[in-house]
Amino acid sequence: MWRGTRPQARGIMVITLVACALAVAESGRRGLGDQDAWAMDETTGRAGPSGDKSASGELALSDEQRGRIYDSVMRMPDAPVAQAPPPAVADALPPGVPMQDLPAAVARDVPPVQGHKFVKFDDRIVVVDPASRLVVAMIPRYRLLP
Repeated sequence: MWRGTRPQARGIMVITLVACALAVAESGRRGLGDQDAWAMDETTGRAGPSGDKSASGELALSDEQRGRIYDSVMRMPDAPVAQAPPPAVADALPPGVPMQDLPAAVARDVPPVQGHKFVKFDDRIVVVDPASRLVVAMIPRYRLLP
């Protein structure tokens, strides 16, 4: 391979190959880091890398915020438990399922949920955009257990 090439040209080719290999390795690492960051956001309840809502309209809530909402709502003795199956995030809440106001302290302490309502189910809370009746956050109990 190297026969017939001048030493200077060989050096340039080697440097070019090494630079290309490093660039490919670095871009591969950067891509993995982005994927890991996205996965971390999913496990902490964040909807995406930045902003209050993802493309699907899901609210970006931390585990602490989700825990605060869940604890406050589940401790409300007069909050009715919906008898319908819980909808998924970005699904519309069925027309017959009533929405409730979030406790004032929750709306104050968790700014992304201001102006939203909730529906209490046996094992989860869904946060709903009252104008569209779309579920913007789902807080299942299992995510909050130690």
